[in-house]
Amino acid sequence: MTVQTTEFLYEPFAETAEYRAVNGTIVRAWIDSMVEKRSKEVGRLLDIATGVGTMAQIFLENLPKQWKQPTVLCLDQSQEALQQAKASLEWQVENLELLLSRAEELKLPANSVDVAIWGNGIHYLASEAQEKALRAIKKVLKKGGWLCFNSAFYAESRPPETLPFYRAQVKHAVEYLHTRGLGRDRSEARPVASTFLPKVHYEDLLPKVGFKIEEVREVAMRVKKTAWEHISSFQQYAAGALHGYRADVAAEAMRESVLPALEEHGSRDEHGNLSIPRNWLAISARA
Repeated sequence: MTVQTTEFLYEPFAETAEYRAVNGTIVRAWIDSMVEKRSKEVGRLLDIATGVGTMAQIFLENLPKQWKQPTVLCLDQSQEALQQAKASLEWQVENLELLLSRAEELKLPANSVDVAIWGNGIHYLASEAQEKALRAIKKVLKKGGWLCFNSAFYAESRPPETLPFYRAQVKHAVEYLHTRGLGRDRSEARPVASTFLPKVHYEDLLPKVGFKIEEVREVAMRVKKTAWEHISSFQQYAAGALHGYRADVAAEAMRESVLPALEEHGSRDEHGNLSIPRNWLAISARA
């Protein structure tokens, strides 16, 4: 397997207050559903596209006190990401396993996992690869086991009133690139991750592969400057917004354009911090 590097693997966004707050809300709702549906404990937890292990951390922090700590399986396509997840989790997880694999190539024994979580990553796959990944996940889940995933990159993630912010950011980014004398390659294909699939796509896909949907919800959050700069620095995100420009310079331009776009279209809180709202899609389903 080819080990992947950079782009969206080492997410500083995952360490921001916004990311932890919205995912804390989402994960607590997932666990509340498990308790309500009489799940007794989580024996084996699979964290798909683990990155630096933030989602697994949040999940463990919110488990009922009386539940035993699960074995945690961290899956990622990057060896470096797995080592970062290990450094983040090994101090609090007694049984930690690292799995180097893409989600759609997952190979674990059938019926061996109680809960699979997938934080802000499913949108990186084309719809065909999503289906393949979900089928692989369903195979390793126990009967009645849970799949919980979320995404801040789906068609409804951008409230209509925020669209002027995105247009202004792209406008400023293009101006930034022009000042550097950088042109656009119009023949370059648009990245898969730049196509935001709608909520109904996931609502249709899960039953198609045999999952029973338990809950679909959207959680609103306000994203401030630093978090926007991290999001804009994701090379696939930037390459989608600035189609045809080299990914690394597109990311630089998008990052540099956050502040002027926020100053034009953001709103200030009581501390004077500028922000723009964004929606997160959170879905829980059972095998």
